[in-house]
Amino acid sequence: MPKLDFTREEVEERAGKKPWTRQREFSEEIKPEDMADTAMLYALAAEEGATAGELAERATEVGAEAGELDGESLVNSMDRISHTRIDLQDNGGNMETVVRALVRSMNHALETEEDVSQLIVGDGGLEEAYSRHLAAAVNEWNGWQSALEVEVNALPGREIADQLSIDRPIMPVTIRYRDQARQIYPASVSALQSVYALPESLATEIRERHLQNAADSAADTYTDIEETIKAYRRKLAEYGAELQGLRVDLSGGPLGLWTTEEMAEFSAARFLEELGEDEPDPRVLAMYSAGLEGITDAIYGDASNPGAPARDLTEDELAYLETFFAGIDDPEVLASLGNKIEGWDEAKRNIANGIAMLANPEIGGHDPATEEGRAALPETVRRFVYEYQEHGMFPPGPGMQTDGQRFIRELELFNGFGDIMSQGTLPAGDQLSKDMARVAVDVQQQATVQAGMNIHYTDYVKDTGSSALLTAASRNTEASAALLTDDDFRHDFLRTIWHDSYGAGDLVRAGTTLPEGVDINAPEAHQYVESAYHLLRDAGDYEKQISAAGYDEYEALAYNNVALQQSIADTTMAYMDFISHGIGNTTAFYASSDPDGDDPWTVQNLHGEDYLYSFELNGIEREELFRLMNRSDEGVRQSFFAAVGNWQEETAYQAFMRDNGNGEHDEAPTFRDIARIAGTVERIQTDDDVSDSSKQQYTAYGAISLGASVANTLIDFGKGNALTTGAAYAATEMLRYTLPDGNAAVQQAQWDAENFGDKPLKERVAQAAIRADYAGAGEDRGEIPEKGDQDFTPTNVFNAADRIGANRYAHYLTSMLDGYNDAIKRDSSGSGDGWSRPMQQ
Repeated sequence: MPKLDFTREEVEERAGKKPWTRQREFSEEIKPEDMADTAMLYALAAEEGATAGELAERATEVGAEAGELDGESLVNSMDRISHTRIDLQDNGGNMETVVRALVRSMNHALETEEDVSQLIVGDGGLEEAYSRHLAAAVNEWNGWQSALEVEVNALPGREIADQLSIDRPIMPVTIRYRDQARQIYPASVSALQSVYALPESLATEIRERHLQNAADSAADTYTDIEETIKAYRRKLAEYGAELQGLRVDLSGGPLGLWTTEEMAEFSAARFLEELGEDEPDPRVLAMYSAGLEGITDAIYGDASNPGAPARDLTEDELAYLETFFAGIDDPEVLASLGNKIEGWDEAKRNIANGIAMLANPEIGGHDPATEEGRAALPETVRRFVYEYQEHGMFPPGPGMQTDGQRFIRELELFNGFGDIMSQGTLPAGDQLSKDMARVAVDVQQQATVQAGMNIHYTDYVKDTGSSALLTAASRNTEASAALLTDDDFRHDFLRTIWHDSYGAGDLVRAGTTLPEGVDINAPEAHQYVESAYHLLRDAGDYEKQISAAGYDEYEALAYNNVALQQSIADTTMAYMDFISHGIGNTTAFYASSDPDGDDPWTVQNLHGEDYLYSFELNGIEREELFRLMNRSDEGVRQSFFAAVGNWQEETAYQAFMRDNGNGEHDEAPTFRDIARIAGTVERIQTDDDVSDSSKQQYTAYGAISLGASVANTLIDFGKGNALTTGAAYAATEMLRYTLPDGNAAVQQAQWDAENFGDKPLKERVAQAAIRADYAGAGEDRGEIPEKGDQDFTPTNVFNAADRIGANRYAHYLTSMLDGYNDAIKRDSSGSGDGWSRPMQQ
């Protein structure tokens, strides 16, 4: 079946009007639950009050019992009661009239909200029309399909063809459906068979037509909604005039008391009841978790896109959270929310955000770092974060075995809990974030040994909950940085092989990337730069685990470390200036001891920038990091080395732009660093994994066919690993077709890398000089042959680059050679070992 359906968002976009969105916005404006509660509050107070004055006082007292809204006390002492009496005519003498007018106004708002909702979900509403249009598109397609089948079966010669077991004549057929006719030619024809099929264009035409019909319905409904809301506002204005005549201040409007503990208990019970259904309704779950969303909005501004907390939880909000989670605190039922509803869900977000607030002492929640704080958390959190080893995923005691069936059942629940937490939008507190990350590492390592738990391979359960918890933890970027700086956690984290590494990648990025608005030299940057240093320094030590090389599992438990690899690649590129600068045996992180002093910098004029926080990797660490990238997933590998090529040219370009031509040529360190990275890449890609001759030959010369791209823009570098072509260029056609066995090929490649491997680097620097028009190099734009030119050969490309270098920036060539040799020979990189040259040279 072709794609015939369309989403509500597509309908709204086509219509140019948004009825579904407008209905939701109006419901949020009205807040029917709030209004109903407020109306009930005054009605109950009226029933209790012997006089109008007592009615006002009792209503205020009930408001005091309910707590605060948006941080402002609803009553807050006798002052509020006094104001209430002053604002209400004659000390509340007309309270009954006031209450009736207020209740009538709110009931009208509720009725209008219901009317608007019915225009969407009621009989004959937009939802019904939307479903009808979807079905009509499918029916029309099926009608054409049936018409085609009839005509094909009726082709001349059918009976004879069937009797002789031969094909019917090959010819177009004309089909008719609803007064329309189309001629269909065979989609494929051979001597033995012809196949007729409806064209894809027909499906597009059908979809477009019914999408437009749905858009027309949406536009009509939007008009009806707007008219209904207008009528509501007119009537509300009439009620407002009546209330103002009774001296009621309407500037703030009536207050809804949805944060009462009673409301929390009621909502939790309904939430748990709905969640217990085999197929719970996401809309119902979202409705009964809306109180959590309201608290999130009040503190963070917007649950969907939260900012920094504007204030702490009030006592009543904390009580609401405690009561709500106490009411749904069945760990197995709550965890099922993550398994029963796939993907993003509003209720999942609300639950995750509620837990994050409840366990965040920085905004007035409980502190999981203390025994008392952990005890105050919901049992669900305790079970999957603080007692995760006690429910079947780990052996019950030393020397004991894990029960396989209990393990897979508990892991499924753990996955559900993790999924819920990953859908949140709030950063959890430091302690909960760190604890979730540690649990994730521990459980993932346990999940990889299911084969030893007497579990049949068809029952294996992939651990997705660990990745999800890491995603949740990563929302706290400071905690993420602290985790990656912690030696014990970092080493456990890097040696873990993941069934799903997206969460691991999230944690790496969160802990090493400067948050938006944080300058590299701001005090807040310290932790992220230091975290990146530790990660990049150690990553190469865990190349086998991170690349998942040699780790094979059943398909049901297939490892996937690609996202983690990509995050390390991204972090490497983000800090390439520091990585390129390190020389010799030095490996260290540097933080300014006197940021406000006369000389605060740990490194100055590094590619044009000064830094308070920086680091160096020694040559071996840099090589191992790049070797990890070279052994990563092919997509990660290709994109990383393409990005390195971009970095080389862009860094050279910026250096040329900074060089003011005063004859000092003070950008020599930059060109040395650029070349050092080029030498490192050439080194690891030429001597990497010499036991695997097939990989070595690919690395050394397999990309020759892509070598032409170096003469074009760096966009072309992404099409193939352009940085792997250095040795290949020197070997040219001889190496492409006639390389000897693997070991000999490796020796040849090593020799070529040392002597000729910097040629692609020279070409990139030449291109950068041309872009910058350095020393008039812009005039040399046509000197480098381009793909398609008659003289486009590797030799001509590199000879042209050499000429440009000699003519325009000869003063930097020695620096480039020094940097390249520093990496390619590795004499000053920490080992003292140069390559042994092949005997035939």
